[in-house]
Amino acid sequence: MSNWQHRLPGVRRALDIGCGDGWETAALLELGVDVTGIDISAEALARCRQQSPRARHVLADVRAMPMLADGEFDLAVAQLSLHYFDRDDTRRALCEIARVLAPGGRLIGCVNAEDDWHYGAPDDASSWALTVVDGVAKQFFTREKIEDALAACFDIEHLDKRTLSRYGKPKSVWEFFCTRKAE
Repeated sequence: MSNWQHRLPGVRRALDIGCGDGWETAALLELGVDVTGIDISAEALARCRQQSPRARHVLADVRAMPMLADGEFDLAVAQLSLHYFDRDDTRRALCEIARVLAPGGRLIGCVNAEDDWHYGAPDDASSWALTVVDGVAKQFFTREKIEDALAACFDIEHLDKRTLSRYGKPKSVWEFFCTRKAE
C-alpha cells in the first residue's frame, strides 16, 4: 500500500489478510503492532512465518474465520487478496472482516482494477463473472463493483485507482481505506 502507515495512529492489533510472503506483516511488526497473518495457502503461510516469526499465523479462509474473535483487531490489511470471489463471496469476506474489527476498526486494501490489462483483465469487467488467468479465477473491479461490495459493511473514506509496479509491469488497482460501519 502506498503510504498507509500514516493511517495507523492507535493501531495495536492488525490482521494481514492473504499474508503471502509477509511483507505487510513485517512492516506492521516494525511499527510495533501485534499482527495475525491469515492465508488459505499453507505454503504461503509458511513463507510469512519465515519472514515474520513474531506474528501469529493462522490457516484460514477470509470468508469464514470462526477462530478469530468479534472485534479482535483495530486494522485489517488486504493487499491484493480479495479479488478471487464472486459478488456474494466478496461481500461475505468483507462482512467477516468487519466482524473481527473493533468498532471504528479500519480496512486498508487494494484489488485488481478493470483495466489491469497486463494481468488478464477482460474487455468488459462490469459483471461479477470471474476471469481465469493462468489457471486462477480472479475478479477485476470497476469503481461501482468495489463501492457496492464495500458498502455492505464499511464506510469508504478513500477509493482511488492507482498503478503499481508488479513483476516488472504496471498493475492497475483500486486502493481503498474504510471504516467498519457502526452497528
